[in-house]
Amino acid sequence: MGRCIASRLLFGIRTTLFLALFAMSMTLILGVILGILAGFFRKAEGVILRGCDVMLSFPSELMILAIVGMLGAGMGNLILANVIAKVAWYTRMIYSFVLVHREQNYIAFAKATGVAPLRILKTHILPSIFDDIVMLATLDAGWVIMSISALSFLGLGVQAPTPEWGMMLSEAKNVMSVYPLQMLPSGVAILVVVLAFNFLGDSIRDARDDRKISIS
Repeated sequence: MGRCIASRLLFGIRTTLFLALFAMSMTLILGVILGILAGFFRKAEGVILRGCDVMLSFPSELMILAIVGMLGAGMGNLILANVIAKVAWYTRMIYSFVLVHREQNYIAFAKATGVAPLRILKTHILPSIFDDIVMLATLDAGWVIMSISALSFLGLGVQAPTPEWGMMLSEAKNVMSVYPLQMLPSGVAILVVVLAFNFLGDSIRDARDDRKISIS
């Protein structure tokens, strides 16, 4: 169509990363709220965890396809589908982080001295699990980018003429027999960004492990 592949590749960075980071932010916010409620307040634990078990019984990719298929293609539905598909997993992981600190002596002392639960969460629980949350988000960011690009490749995500790497791959496959090299720029861009987030998550995890070893 006479489009500049380099320009669309550069502008596609904004679309792909914005959708991935926005979906990750919404998932983290909901996951942190539900995970802390389930981990700190025993009355809410059973209800939230049973709901997570129901959602986790479905494969996340299948759930995303079902939601987008019912609601229709578009960026808003794409973000909503990723949030719904991943929030149960984040809730479970953050719940496990909270359990590590819930029975610690400093939490019991704070409760015994009459400190409000919200203040305990703000001053003790959240700072203690913040590093774990950051590590979790960076390790999973690559999966979100792959999911968004895959849906756009299938025609269920970002729609033309908005530039997006997955959609650029879909457009390139139509001319694969004539000009197969057109698939390389967007494919390599997705590969590099996903690897970068994975390396970042591994680095954060290794840094945390080294700090724990030095402290102990």
